[in-house]
Amino acid sequence: MANDPITSDTHQQLMADFSAGGPQVGEKNITLKEGFDVRDASGEEQNYTQWDVIHRADETYWSPLNGDRKTLYDITDYEIKSKKSDQWISIAEWFDSDEL
Repeated sequence: MANDPITSDTHQQLMADFSAGGPQVGEKNITLKEGFDVRDASGEEQNYTQWDVIHRADETYWSPLNGDRKTLYDITDYEIKSKKSDQWISIAEWFDSDEL
């Protein structure tokens, strides 16, 4: 990942620390009972049923991973598998679409 994770003791402090790196310009949340596949830049795949993604003005995307709500990870280089096309798409492409 391009940036180190941002970690704080509370969610409120985490959001304050996160904003210091650049303003937040959007947030997208998805919850699917059947889950969806995500893979990181190394190709490691993970299945999630819920995901919160924050878009920052510096064109990076951040998310808590593995249920840890006090740490945000840079997921800019991640991909998500489209349920419509069964193809991997970038987080930026997914964030700007209605697709999953």
